[in-house]
Amino acid sequence: MDKSPKNRQSRSDTARARAWLLDWLPALVALGLLSLIAEFGLFGSADSWKLFWSLLNLAPGLWIVRAVVRGLRRADEYQRRCQLEALAIGFGVLITAIYTVGLLQAAGVGDLRQMVQLSFLASILIWIAALLFKTSRTR
Repeated sequence: MDKSPKNRQSRSDTARARAWLLDWLPALVALGLLSLIAEFGLFGSADSWKLFWSLLNLAPGLWIVRAVVRGLRRADEYQRRCQLEALAIGFGVLITAIYTVGLLQAAGVGDLRQMVQLSFLASILIWIAALLFKTSRTR
């Protein structure tokens, strides 16, 4: 079945989506590989190497920042507004979650490292969900 003409993406939208994927894909693959290395303890036990492997996670993180900035620069005004609204919602979730983690840590409940990671993951998923919800109404 062919899509109706009003649901088709323009060539610039298709090019923008492809560029967005190419910006994000290396960072996501690198984060996945680094997570597997950390999970299976493949980086060894020397303290200096643990520090190196831990700080190596900053590289994909910075790549993601680069991908977000490039995506915003390529977006039109409406897409920027949707993206920034979704980012604001995700940031609000992150701040609330980190505040809650701090309160729980002060009470001696749970493992701070795991809670911070879960808070970060939840905020990114909320950001993506908010963006999908916002933009699905215009498709």
